[in-house]
Amino acid sequence: MGSSAITKAPASAVRVHRFDKNKIFGGGDAVTHLGKVSRASFVGGAEIMNGRIFGVVTAITVVAANASAADTAPTYVGMTEQDVGVMERARPAYDAKGIPTGGFRAFPELDVSETYDDNVFRRNTGQADFITTISPTLRYSSEWGRHQVELYGGANSYVYSDYTAQNLTDWNVGLDGRIDVLRELTVTMNGYYSELHESWEAPNNVIGFQAQPNRYYAGHFDFSTAYKPNRLSIVAGGSYDRLDWTDTPAIGGGFIRNGDRSQNEYQGFVRTAYDFSPGYSAYVRVAYDNRKFDELFDRSGYDRSLSGYRVDGGLVLQLTHLIRGEVYGGYIRQNFNQSVPTPLPNGNGADFGANLDWFATPLLTVHLFAEHNFSDVVLSGVSQADNSTVSVRADYELRPNILLHAGFGYISTTFTGSSRVDSQPSAEISSEYLINQNFSLQFGYRYGERTSNSSNQEEYKVNRVSLTLKAHI
Repeated sequence: MGSSAITKAPASAVRVHRFDKNKIFGGGDAVTHLGKVSRASFVGGAEIMNGRIFGVVTAITVVAANASAADTAPTYVGMTEQDVGVMERARPAYDAKGIPTGGFRAFPELDVSETYDDNVFRRNTGQADFITTISPTLRYSSEWGRHQVELYGGANSYVYSDYTAQNLTDWNVGLDGRIDVLRELTVTMNGYYSELHESWEAPNNVIGFQAQPNRYYAGHFDFSTAYKPNRLSIVAGGSYDRLDWTDTPAIGGGFIRNGDRSQNEYQGFVRTAYDFSPGYSAYVRVAYDNRKFDELFDRSGYDRSLSGYRVDGGLVLQLTHLIRGEVYGGYIRQNFNQSVPTPLPNGNGADFGANLDWFATPLLTVHLFAEHNFSDVVLSGVSQADNSTVSVRADYELRPNILLHAGFGYISTTFTGSSRVDSQPSAEISSEYLINQNFSLQFGYRYGERTSNSSNQEEYKVNRVSLTLKAHI
């Protein structure tokens, strides 16, 4: 079990035709990355690791940058049905219609899943259990000709059959919107408040001592302004995140303090792009981050407050009718306070990523995602986790109402300040049966493991099988 990706894409994001609950909650074991909230699996019982660039739990800030970029993306010419991915395609016979209420439309959904997990605590000796997950969600969206506003929210309630002390509920409520100032000028804003938890596979867990997952409250607000008078476009914005970590019950009684993880974070970015050819756009993106913890020193005596930046150059493209997406590369740096008695090592390195869709046939879409980022840790002497990620996923439409999915991923993590290196391969298969406009069934299997060169880090393997009934209007 891990912290649900209860994050919301800004109003300017390109919306899929079918309402995807995973826009609010991550499905399956997943990692929240910069610029992408990854939908990793249909396996019920969401698990999210804290993969955070600049230490932000939510990746929404630069999601905002990329989403606003959707408004300023190059215009694709000669679009055909094949240029729409399997999961983006409209299916009128099966798509939820929502409930019209004047100038708004409500999209309620209730998912109930049963999951068998053969290694609940991600230990080298697995302990299995059945987990029932109940996930109500709601979107209340405007249907205006100009501007847009949407209220959204939901919850994930996890109920364990044997390990009932692990029962918990994550929840989220938020509001986003878009103001169309001019045809070429838009302003987007997004804010939410959540109670979440951290996955058992996250490196910050105190294995063998904590009785329950770490929990925290997350408040977030972001805004961006996109201006595109012609082929040139400029997007600028910023965000504020507040994280309040609660103390974790310890095995045998007492608590593990997490107050040293509570923090404020501020981010800002500017993105300039130029459409040099139909379907092609080159851009430069600069982002700055500043983070301040409530406590000057953490549990090991380190000051983890930092400031950082990243500079990227990228290309948004569509190669004929076969490949569409984005690639980028650049430099990223995090600067820790070096004036304290025991400073943490600074982090820096190449910044790179890719998010590509290959429309192999009208019935088969293949997705490639790759990224390098930094994430927070509270390990003694370690300033950050340095993650390199690659994943491939295929969506196949066997019939208009029968969808098949398969994928694999690999994460390599080095820990700055130590020699530890972790590897996390994963694989999944799943299917989705769209019964009618109100119901669908999902079945999935996922395998994951972690290996490490550190004798102090437990290695594990985990298998998850899940069946989910989705009801929506």
